[in-house]
Amino acid sequence: MKTLKLIIPSIAFLLIASCGLAQETNGNASKSQDKLLMAVSWYQHSAEMKALYYQGFNIAKQRLDEAVAANKDGKHLAVVVDIDETMLDNSPFEASLMMNTEFKQGWKDWTNKASAKALPGTLEFTQYAKSKDVEIFYITNRDDSERIPTLKNLQSVGFPFATEDHLYTKSDLSETTGNTSSKEGRRAKVAKDHEIILLMGDNLNDFSMMFEDRSVNDGKDAVEKNREKFGQRFIILPNPMYGAWEKPLYNYNDKLSDEEKTKLYKEKLIKQ
Repeated sequence: MKTLKLIIPSIAFLLIASCGLAQETNGNASKSQDKLLMAVSWYQHSAEMKALYYQGFNIAKQRLDEAVAANKDGKHLAVVVDIDETMLDNSPFEASLMMNTEFKQGWKDWTNKASAKALPGTLEFTQYAKSKDVEIFYITNRDDSERIPTLKNLQSVGFPFATEDHLYTKSDLSETTGNTSSKEGRRAKVAKDHEIILLMGDNLNDFSMMFEDRSVNDGKDAVEKNREKFGQRFIILPNPMYGAWEKPLYNYNDKLSDEEKTKLYKEKLIKQ
């Protein structure tokens, strides 16, 4: 009986301790991705997000019409678009990542499902471009191993030109500028046989290599120098969830933990 009396409190202590540890672990896991909460919520639920996409594609349609009308020489015209958060909505993946930090390794599981939905205005615009004999080229930093499900996803939601020769994944000439994430070489390949009339994306790197270095003033100086191109040749779309804009905030140190990055984000806030 004496032994049993000693064992019971010990078990109770272990249970309480393990529960506390679980709560602490879960709390830290949640906290590490809490920065995504408002961003994903805004992206999935705000009417403003939808309005911004429609606004972007309405402007794109006007620019396309102007380019088609000005094309007296019969050049092959093209629009270059990014895929993620430009054509396809991956916010369900971001939501899963927020709820479970271990899901970070599940990106390819997500793309393999080929289930991402088209974003507002994308189908109407790309189909309109096709009706005007303007080709769409999809330039993405998805890996080569994701080509098949990416094409399947684009085709399943109805995007035109969702073919092998209109999709450029990460290794397609991405090494030309010494930056494996650069799209400059792939844009140049399209430009060999086509006049690129518009570039569309959620990241400045989708437009030109001049935006790739954000070490000075977070890249805002480059935007200022090219301000007249936005709404003309460059159509930027909203994505508060992730992007190259984050890198200068954590000093380009990808090895930092989410908690360490969050600390730096807070330190760099402009306060009153």
